[in-house]
Formats: sequence, structure tokens, C-alpha cells
Amino acid sequence: MMLTTQSLFSSRSGSTQLESLIKELSPRKLTGFLKITFDACDGIIILDEGTVVDGYEIFNDELLVKDRKGRHIVERFKAEPQHIDICEVQRETLHTFVQTIQEKPPQSFRTLINSLCRKKREFAGMPKAS
Repeated sequence: MMLTTQSLFSSRSGSTQLESLIKELSPRKLTGFLKITFDACDGIIILDEGTVVDGYEIFNDELLVKDRKGRHIVERFKAEPQHIDICEVQRETLHTFVQTIQEKPPQSFRTLINSLCRKKREFAGMPKAS
């Protein structure tokens, strides 16, 4: 898997709402994923050219639960706002990532996701996490 990923944005939820952020990313045609870190799980919302295509909740770094288009993640975020990372990846890398987690789940989801989303920088007009 080619690691040409860049984390575009890292923020505590106080600065944004997840649904608004997804709508803002749509015209930017972002290909990548949103990683939302909750107390009980991590949520991954996958975007292909700005369109939400899938979502996954990962519990205890081992149990992968498919979340159709990230709907449960968005609802969980409303009740429990948390940290968001936005990671942009090449389209081929995204498709390989999705295929990997669906067909042959890795031993550590957190390690796989973190290997894709390493570098952080400020995202257009949004403050960095403190």
C-alpha cells in the first residue's frame, strides 16, 4: 500500500459539527477518510471525491462494525463530540484500504489507520487541536 497520505485537519469538536464538516468537504472532492476518536470506539467515514461511501466503527482495535455511510458515527458525534482527523489519500490507496479492512482485516486497525494518517497541518480556516 502506497503511503502518500496527509492529515489535513485535527480538531476538538468544539470548533465544528461533523455533518457541517462533511458538507464543507464535498465540493473540495476530498478522497480519504475522517477518523473520529470516541471513548468507546473509533469511527471511520470514507469519502471518495467528496461523497461519503461508507463508515466503520472499530471497537477495542479488533471488532470492525460496518456503519452504512457513517450514520451511526454522525449520531454518536452529536451526543459525544470528540477528536476528528481528516486524512487525504490517493484514490488507489483508499480503495486498497477499504478492500483490506473488508476482506482481510488487519490485526491492528489503529496501526493501519495511523500509518495512513501521519502528518498534521491546519485545514482551511479551522483551528488546530491544542
